[in-house]
Amino acid sequence: MAAEDAARLAEARLEAILECVTDAILSIDEKGVVVAANAAAGTLFRCASEALLGVGAALLLPECRLAAGERRQNGLARRPDDSTFPAALTVTETRGARLRIAVIRDLTEERAAEALLCELRSELAYAGRLAAMGELAGALAHEINQPFSAIATYVRTARWLLQRKPKQSAEVEDILAKAGAQAMRAGDIVRRLREFVTRGESVKTVQSLATLVEEAQSLGVAGARQVGARVVVAARGENDHVLADRVQIQQVIVNLMRNAVEAMDGATRRELSLSTSSADGYARLDVADTGHGLKDGAGALFEPFRSTKATGMGIGLSISRSIVEAHGGRIWAEPNPQGGAIFSFTLPLAERAIL
Repeated sequence: MAAEDAARLAEARLEAILECVTDAILSIDEKGVVVAANAAAGTLFRCASEALLGVGAALLLPECRLAAGERRQNGLARRPDDSTFPAALTVTETRGARLRIAVIRDLTEERAAEALLCELRSELAYAGRLAAMGELAGALAHEINQPFSAIATYVRTARWLLQRKPKQSAEVEDILAKAGAQAMRAGDIVRRLREFVTRGESVKTVQSLATLVEEAQSLGVAGARQVGARVVVAARGENDHVLADRVQIQQVIVNLMRNAVEAMDGATRRELSLSTSSADGYARLDVADTGHGLKDGAGALFEPFRSTKATGMGIGLSISRSIVEAHGGRIWAEPNPQGGAIFSFTLPLAERAIL
């Protein structure tokens, strides 16, 4: 009698504890059928907890595996009214009772918060691109004006030849071809500028890091010419394909180039070099300058609103770090042995990112 009373008391205590727990808890027998459910389970599945008894756990958790050895996992849960919600599931087995205890937590609010954070990060990245374009506006105007000036010169020359030497058709065709090439060059710069500042969804595709560098340098090199810096690009496209959002990674490249150019303002030697490589499953870009170098605490450069520039917002490198880390990579800075600094980042190679 005493043992039975103690068992009933222990069972009552356990039921009271389960009813107070805010997470949904299901007891599942060896046949995969729910044999017990707390009040939180009824609230989560929008029905009375008694209505869950006798229901197959596979119907309530169709994307989750309840076999032995399966512990923590995420997946969609299904309510009796066929509505679904994202859930985190933890499964444990009781000793001797042949029961599995499933603890279920609703991830709807957590997923909504993650989506909001992703949207805010995208907005910040867009603001960073606009800020970069604002700072480069003068240099880009000069960059675009060059091909247009060349076009005007070629057309005037062709007109002069047609007036003075009407039989020199081959020479005129060559000059007009050069004018067309310059027009294409100007259009290409404008197109990349539009892509860079256009708001859009993040879309990751397989891209060559060397190609991304080649395309981005047409925007980043404009500032280098203004300060008289020499730009050297050693981008090799062998086995450097990464799964990346093209515009976002180009934003990182332009940010690093712009910072390197500003660091060389007033320096005796001004040389900016970009080089790509790949090893150990990662593609890597190094942006080296011969500027004034890094101050103590280089890691703080990547923190939000930390800037060494008098007019800097302190978001460029922070945005760059967020973008690189969102792609599964890493970004860092170190002193350049030849003077100045080297900013580097890595991205997983496409075959590694897809696995």
